[in-house]
Amino acid sequence: MCRAKTRLNLIRPLNFIKLILFIGIIGIPGLLRGQPIFIFRPQAESLPLTTHGQIRVRGELFGYLLFPSNFPSFNDLSGSADRWNFGFQNIIDLTPTTSLLAQLNVHDNSTNRTKFDWHFSLRQNLGPHIVLILGHDSNHDSDHVSQLNGKDYYLNRNYLGFGLNFASSKFLFEPFFWLMHHTNQRSHLDFSGERLRQEFGFRLGLALTPQAILSCQVIFQSDTLLARGQSLLADLIFRLRVARWLELSAGGNLWQDMGLSRLGNQKSFYKVMWGLVIPF
Repeated sequence: MCRAKTRLNLIRPLNFIKLILFIGIIGIPGLLRGQPIFIFRPQAESLPLTTHGQIRVRGELFGYLLFPSNFPSFNDLSGSADRWNFGFQNIIDLTPTTSLLAQLNVHDNSTNRTKFDWHFSLRQNLGPHIVLILGHDSNHDSDHVSQLNGKDYYLNRNYLGFGLNFASSKFLFEPFFWLMHHTNQRSHLDFSGERLRQEFGFRLGLALTPQAILSCQVIFQSDTLLARGQSLLADLIFRLRVARWLELSAGGNLWQDMGLSRLGNQKSFYKVMWGLVIPF
């Protein structure tokens, strides 16, 4: 009688910790506040836990210099502009149709760490092209306490949504729509709007060559259900693989009001990013 053995392979924990420390020590530092960073990786191999009896973590360590940038450091949109972003993104395939994503994005204004953005999401394929999405974001100031209406303020949000996923070895297109179960994030960038009720948008990935990947994500935010967004988030990222363990990255982010707020403002923030990525 044979007894099956289940082996947990967590990427050699010591080596993984060394890589994170290396990124932090050398100061290499991404992107949209707590939202998941979208990178198209058609060549990524899936090894589900339930099929292989192993925990296989895939993802990347990333670091970006933001120049030029006017993106504010803290949750209350105050402070000096971001100059560095760094962190990691991990993906675990739990079953052939279920994946878990964890992401940390650290903000730095060149003198100190200013903010830590966490994102977690669970993706469950419901059919050939339909994906159920459960997400959580939590953004915390590091050495500053943001204030909103006289109270301590940090972003905390949960959402439930769906995506229509169309993918091949060289192309991905995914329109998505999700509803906020809980959030304290406001629709306008001056916080004059109501709490977010929905976000919708799309993701687009193109494999220009086996080494060159273009990824695009656009998100519309609204405090009213089934309405046009009051603010827009967009990012465009180009990746060029120069070695098995190293990629060059360049891109930009835009976050802006789509119209005047109640206070008559129409704010806009942007980043241009230059950096390195260590995939694993």
